[in-house]
Amino acid sequence: MRCRRLFRCYGGRYIPRLRNFRDRTSIVPGLIIVRSGYGLLGKNAFSIVVGRAMAFRADSFSVPSNPEARPATVSSEKLCDSQREALCAIALIVSLFLCSTVQAADSSEFWPEGNVFVNLGPRTRFFGDTAWANGKESDRTSLDAAGYLDISLKPRRKDRQTDDWQRDRLLWMRIGYDRIFNITSDAGAKVEENRGIISYYAKVLLPSGFVAESRARADLRWIGGDYSTRFRFREEITRELTVHGHTLVPFFNVEWFYDTRYDGWARILYQLGPEVTVNPRFRYEIYLAHQVDHLPSHSTLDALGLNLKWYF
Repeated sequence: MRCRRLFRCYGGRYIPRLRNFRDRTSIVPGLIIVRSGYGLLGKNAFSIVVGRAMAFRADSFSVPSNPEARPATVSSEKLCDSQREALCAIALIVSLFLCSTVQAADSSEFWPEGNVFVNLGPRTRFFGDTAWANGKESDRTSLDAAGYLDISLKPRRKDRQTDDWQRDRLLWMRIGYDRIFNITSDAGAKVEENRGIISYYAKVLLPSGFVAESRARADLRWIGGDYSTRFRFREEITRELTVHGHTLVPFFNVEWFYDTRYDGWARILYQLGPEVTVNPRFRYEIYLAHQVDHLPSHSTLDALGLNLKWYF
């Protein structure tokens, strides 16, 4: 008979014994609950993390019927003991990271963003982007308006036959133009920066359904009458799941910024969250971001981001 109460992890002290621990008395059957122990994380972490325990229905994960195909989703019943321990350990590490960033940030804000994707052909698509922020690009409130062309450089992944343009590509590039307005100017919206952008993306398929993506990006910046270049290198880990019939893609990425204005590594940006597919035309991302600026002066910023995506 299928066991619908897979496990509960109450902290790092239980991880080594996780393979021998099954909860059959939970008042919330069918849930996997990941929570952080008070003794391991401390009072502040406990109040933040335990108050927001993450829960997923164990019986809502599924795998495709074809066993030879690489699974786009993974059943929780198929997870081996080491994978369960790894997922619980990752949750604890992420909890520590989030708690430390909340305490250390100099300021916090909300980053709303909207995207539009239009397929132009089997190898190309248009990407339009608008974003609003206060400290993301400068110390003033700014509005970004950008347009890009995405170009596939390598054939689609053989293990996937879907209409998902980005997830199906192993190697592709993006070129575009971004105009940044300073909307705190007394004279109204004023052009703060003009930026040309060139990016290259490459994916590597990892065990257990994980995917690693690397991005190398160059920002060709005209700020006022001065030109400079900013190089950005991002590493991202994702894993695609299906929850209650909707695709859920948790992601974690780290991005490093090199700015020629200061001849040094000026910024590091961390982002953690899921992308949720509501229907074939609409998705959204909600994520936590932690930004550390080293040049020209040291400062930190925490943000809650919401990115709405439309596909045509």
